[in-house]
Amino acid sequence: MAIYMSARFRVHRHAIKKCKEAMVELVDYVRANEPRTLVYLAQQEISDPTRFMSILIFENETGLALHRNSPASKKFAETVYPEALEPVEFSEYNVVADRNQ
Repeated sequence: MAIYMSARFRVHRHAIKKCKEAMVELVDYVRANEPRTLVYLAQQEISDPTRFMSILIFENETGLALHRNSPASKKFAETVYPEALEPVEFSEYNVVADRNQ
């Protein structure tokens, strides 16, 4: 069963560029190495560029575990988490409706 998640965080203003680069590197890795990560959409808020949100869809628990334990996720956490103003907020969701179904 697919797993639907979001990850939200806010970083120090001086770290915006570094964190955006880390997000691009992570998504590049996901694209090349994680076929069970079905969606990884990294976004930056327009009205407050220190805020980021990612939308993630994993094929199943195995896909989520592979992502969490990847070297790219480790590098991302080492780069971004120290710059976060508060802990990254992960949420899991149930799908209510989907235009593709």
